[in-house]
Amino acid sequence: MKPLNINLLSFKQKDVNKDSVIIGFGAFPNLDLIHTVDAKLMRVIPMELGQHDMHEIAIDNSHGRFFSYGKNAEKLFKCMLPVLKEFDFLKEATVQLNFISGDIERDLEFKLSSVTAN
Repeated sequence: MKPLNINLLSFKQKDVNKDSVIIGFGAFPNLDLIHTVDAKLMRVIPMELGQHDMHEIAIDNSHGRFFSYGKNAEKLFKCMLPVLKEFDFLKEATVQLNFISGDIERDLEFKLSSVTAN
């Protein structure tokens, strides 16, 4: 096998999914419930808007976070909201919207319970 010259590679990164929505939550009953939320979020987010990137959780089920990325954090969150509101363990979740435009990054953080959906 020929050695690969890493300097000849040209990896191009797409700028389409810079914004993020991170949902931080407390104790949850079981991992099956987390997988249910993941599956619903993956189905509800259209590819042209972004993608759901699953979760990270504490081994003792005491807390965790869901991660989603897209072109516009606000639109992405609005798409996710009906799913998030379905689950009791997410009622006091913290929502972090991260907006990136060029070199400027802005964050907005709030409680899921403070959001009303029409």
